[in-house]
Amino acid sequence: MTEFKQIKKVVLFSLVSVLLLCPRLSAVQEGLTAKSAIIMDASNGKVLYQRNSNVRMPAASTVKVLTAIMSVSNLDLNSYLTVSKRAAGIAPSKVYLTEKAEYKVIDLIKCLLMSSANDAGVVLAEAMAQTEFQFSLKMNEQARQLGAKDSFFLNATGLPEYKKKQYSTVYDLALFMKACMNNRQLVSIMQTKMTEVEGSDKKVISIKNHNKFLWRNSNDLIGKTGYTRQAGHCFLGSFSSGKRKLIVAIQGSRKPWDDLNYLINKKY
Repeated sequence: MTEFKQIKKVVLFSLVSVLLLCPRLSAVQEGLTAKSAIIMDASNGKVLYQRNSNVRMPAASTVKVLTAIMSVSNLDLNSYLTVSKRAAGIAPSKVYLTEKAEYKVIDLIKCLLMSSANDAGVVLAEAMAQTEFQFSLKMNEQARQLGAKDSFFLNATGLPEYKKKQYSTVYDLALFMKACMNNRQLVSIMQTKMTEVEGSDKKVISIKNHNKFLWRNSNDLIGKTGYTRQAGHCFLGSFSSGKRKLIVAIQGSRKPWDDLNYLINKKY
């Protein structure tokens, strides 16, 4: 009887171990480290693949795509904006814009999307509202207009807010990218590997796109990177699959470039 109980315990322990490992094994077999992911058809919004697509998570700098959309809609791209003390002092990632210097709106958007510049994001936000927080209220309104129901923002950059939560989902992010693709200038900026911008202080700032796939000839993936410790690695972008344009978004990834390579090479 005692031997039977021991065997029963071993069997139960083995079953529990298998159940605990199953999610990890399935994730490895699927080839993803991202907590959430989505592939969406850009023409009609049809979801072709998803994992936890409606789970709310921090989105890091991918939220800058929404800031860019609002900037091209509300600002004169050839006008100049002045860098405030707060914008110049914001935490990295940034391009170190000079306080009180003036920069073209289009150049600030380049800094925002290519180099994920938080200082450029704050300058743009302050131009569209009195404060960055007030701008975030407009971001939330814009998100709703685009059909995003599971997003909430507190700033224009995706930087963590102390003891406050802002979030989005890969589905909502995909809707932002769908809107972004309707603007040729934003798409062109995302396709640019390197460029330079210059402000009224005459300091030349060299910008390199954070999207490593631009240096790979096997695909045309464009998009916006994002990372914080809380969010992990995130990405929002688009690529071609045959004659179709598809949107890809990931959140909470440990190996973003491997995840993206897996996703964009699947058959849809």
